[in-house]
Amino acid sequence: MSATLTPDVAEQLLRHVSGARWFGGKGRRAAVVSLTPLPWLTDLPAFFDGGGPAVRQEVVEVAYLDAPADDAAAPDAGPADDGTPEVTTPDGPLEGGPRELYQLAVAYRPAPHGELQAAEIGRWTDADLGPVVAYDATQDPTAAAVLLRALLAERRVGGDDAEVAFHLSAAEGLSPDLEPSVFRGQQSNTSVMFGDVAMLKLFRRLELGRNLDIEVHDALSRTAMSDVARLFGWAEATWTTTDPAGASTTVSADLAMVVEKLADATDGWDLALHALQAGSDFTGESRALGRALAETHAALRQAFPTDRRPGAEVAAVMAGRLAAARAVAPALDEHRAGLAAVFDALAERDLDVQRVHGDFHLGQTLHTPGGWKIIDFEGEPVKTLAERAAPDSVWRDIAGMLRSFGYAEASVPGPGSRAWATACREAFLDGYAGGPLDPADAGTLRAYEADKAVYEVVYEVRNRPEWVAIPLGALAALTGAVPHDPTPQHRAATAAPTDQGAQRPADTKE
Repeated sequence: MSATLTPDVAEQLLRHVSGARWFGGKGRRAAVVSLTPLPWLTDLPAFFDGGGPAVRQEVVEVAYLDAPADDAAAPDAGPADDGTPEVTTPDGPLEGGPRELYQLAVAYRPAPHGELQAAEIGRWTDADLGPVVAYDATQDPTAAAVLLRALLAERRVGGDDAEVAFHLSAAEGLSPDLEPSVFRGQQSNTSVMFGDVAMLKLFRRLELGRNLDIEVHDALSRTAMSDVARLFGWAEATWTTTDPAGASTTVSADLAMVVEKLADATDGWDLALHALQAGSDFTGESRALGRALAETHAALRQAFPTDRRPGAEVAAVMAGRLAAARAVAPALDEHRAGLAAVFDALAERDLDVQRVHGDFHLGQTLHTPGGWKIIDFEGEPVKTLAERAAPDSVWRDIAGMLRSFGYAEASVPGPGSRAWATACREAFLDGYAGGPLDPADAGTLRAYEADKAVYEVVYEVRNRPEWVAIPLGALAALTGAVPHDPTPQHRAATAAPTDQGAQRPADTKE
């Protein structure tokens, strides 16, 4: 079910998509090559009678005319630029090139709406509606309410070769009259708040198949644990697509999820920085966060398959990532031998693996009056869906949080920052493990921390070169190049960021 895509509409869509925070192809030559409108969520007679906007979700396919930089070791192909992407028509030379799918929730109105000027996508003639002005439905309160009502009604709407289905898993507290308001912070998706009850997360860059965040929230919401937000429901779509060779395929993807809005929640990264800036003790919160992660891991073991993986295999993967990273960041060369020894320590043991968070740091947590809540289970954005869904070691998440405390230390340089971070790391580990780590576990954790720091080095080289001393300092400590305490960490005073509170760890995916 693909709409006729004129060069004018393609240009307007590309301008909107490429200018959005959630667009993943910044700085690349791109073209919109197809548009798949999903079924209408509103009655069209009401549109013509002046009863409100016509609302539907649409899938925009973007093709790239150039190859991305090698991203084997970092989430971004390179620093984004502010140049205007090249606009080409669907008839351009795009056969076989890389492609991505983006979702738009569109509110069509027959004439410009003054209050929605900033939300305008474009103006064209729609086959069903005639001349229209297209707006981002997440920024149109009337249109956003349509999405909530569709969930509450568990609607399943079909059209020519396409269907959208809304699944309701919990309804307590939800009502169709909850007032929507879009969250205007920078995100890789789009969030719409419904009163103080729920948050709708509209996925922008679509992946075919089940969304991991929905999958995990659905599984954990069925347990008695309280460390994640409750899942109210989600929306999925099935449609027919045509590949460059002309073959038709039926595909499906999750479009959005609605979760509990956590009252009086504070971002974990912000909370930690404020405590460090004030010189306040944060060990109680850190220990509780360790316990929350342990409880989450235990629930994930019950909900998803577990396995064992040879440590030598894991060490080989880490060594391969280091080799790819050294091509981007030559500063890693001096740590090559030390890192090889750290990774090789894994070869002497097998590792238990399970479903994990995969991208765990302070920015993926919220502190509420009821305790910590862990959010965003989609995993590292650089990895494929299959890689993110694959079982991994719990040490991946533990190492991510320890590195996050290191970034907090560097973000607020001062005489007490090192001791503060050390205390937080020790408390977090105590909360998770219930006591000191044995030598084998300590060695495994060191390897996972080093692997994460290698990832961070490449990220900083490509995006924030002035920050690269932070993960390099961590690697020096982890490999024994500089003295370190039993909880390895770094000191990057020469490159400490000055914008305190505004910076976040590498690979923050909001």
